[in-house]
Amino acid sequence: MIKGLDLLFLEVNSLEESLVFYEKVLGFAVESLNLNSEPPMARVRGGELRVTLAQHLETMLRRGRGVHFFVGVEDVDQFYEKLVERGADVQPPVDEGWGGRFITLEDPDKYRFFFVTWSMTEQDESFAAVKETG
Repeated sequence: MIKGLDLLFLEVNSLEESLVFYEKVLGFAVESLNLNSEPPMARVRGGELRVTLAQHLETMLRRGRGVHFFVGVEDVDQFYEKLVERGADVQPPVDEGWGGRFITLEDPDKYRFFFVTWSMTEQDESFAAVKETG
């Protein structure tokens, strides 16, 4: 049985650029760094999410195509403000009809992240209203 996403493994062109993005922009902690391994690798963590970065130069014409990561955050507006303070190139949060308020950000290799604060669905809202009136 699947319990959840335990690890992302991403091939990157520049380990140095990627570490700057994940640590300085997103605020992930660097758990390990091994520049002498083949390939050079690093492991970073943001909350429960672990990401392993492996430097593979030019293994694809353009990375990130067809790959989108949805990462839940408690308050997307606060997270957006932190990203702006850190110099990230990110548009303000938007609400979408599919149930979330989100911002989109790409890492140096064009992997696309959606940072989202999920809203309650209509069904959840109805259930909550019924539960309150009890």
